[in-house]
Amino acid sequence: MPRIAKTEKLTEGRVRMLNLWRTDEAYIIADTGVVGLHLRIGLKRKTWHFYNERRLHGERIVTSERLGHLPDMTLAKARKAAKVIAGRIASGRVTPGKRSAATFADAMTEYMGHLVRQSERRGKPARWAGKVRSLSRLYLIPPWGKWPLAGMSGSPAAVRDWHAKVTRDAGPTTANRCVQVMRACYKHASRLNRSLPVALPTSAVIMNPEKPSERALAFSDFPAWSAAWSEIKSPVRRAYHLTALLCGARPGELARLKWSDVHPRERCFVVTNAKAGADISIILSIPIVRALKMARDASKPGEFVFPGLNDFDGRDAGLPAKGNVLRHSYRSVCADLEIDELLTHLLMGHALEGVSRKYISKLVVMNGPGLRRAQVQISRRIVRLLGLTL
Repeated sequence: MPRIAKTEKLTEGRVRMLNLWRTDEAYIIADTGVVGLHLRIGLKRKTWHFYNERRLHGERIVTSERLGHLPDMTLAKARKAAKVIAGRIASGRVTPGKRSAATFADAMTEYMGHLVRQSERRGKPARWAGKVRSLSRLYLIPPWGKWPLAGMSGSPAAVRDWHAKVTRDAGPTTANRCVQVMRACYKHASRLNRSLPVALPTSAVIMNPEKPSERALAFSDFPAWSAAWSEIKSPVRRAYHLTALLCGARPGELARLKWSDVHPRERCFVVTNAKAGADISIILSIPIVRALKMARDASKPGEFVFPGLNDFDGRDAGLPAKGNVLRHSYRSVCADLEIDELLTHLLMGHALEGVSRKYISKLVVMNGPGLRRAQVQISRRIVRLLGLTL
């Protein structure tokens, strides 16, 4: 490293003279006009640098940045740039050096741990954490794992080009999910590290348009669904899909249903810790009761209503619609029967915007008879469309 030969208050004239001189030995001049500003006199060029050394919580921290070269950067410009860095240091907004900067791989590990802990708190399987882990392994860590987060924030064009490449290689939907994971990971890391830049790495990405999936069974499709459903060998899985269609429950919440949450006397079952943020009650009709009985008769006594499906996503081969599409089908039947919108929301366990869970519970009690009549009406229509006898 070149030695500091002298310390002086530089002037524009002195800098121009230094730029014309040739030297056989490299050295550094420290400018007393701005603390931390140095002019490095090399054998071939003259370079402005900012250097600051300090201690934080007993740890030695060094900030060293190259500002520019003579004659392109004048003394006035160099001092202005040095003051900007000094201001960041004074306010505690210093970008960490390469050795101490958090990498994207470290941030992804922390983020996936956060997703797992979040699922455990809610008593749900960590499905999204598994999907994030898969996307990370295939598309995120290989190109970005060693990048510092601050460097990614400063390279939005590189992230944009990567999104375009993933779109070509894996499709528009996968590319969009990767960008969403990167954005969520960076936001989570910024909550733990206030020194990260505010600008998101994904700020230059234009998301791909995605083709909407089929939202519900058309009324003409119910017989085909019924025929495919009857071919499912497992009675438990048949009961699972039929119950999902008859009550419009979310597939993951229904797969985790326990017998202790089924209350025949109250003619309902309770989905605990639902997506809406609290427990919700699903009204039972006779067809729903018989679908649950189908699962009970086909399995050994146990904790879950649909054993083996607590981590199952409902993908039975040959079934035209499953999972969340059945929930949308239930909603379509409600609309066709002209069920009151409030009753539909309560039956499906929706979170009502601006309405507290306590008041929603009161609404359920107040509309109890109406909810039961509506559920019976919906079940009858679905059974008729399926051509079943329950």
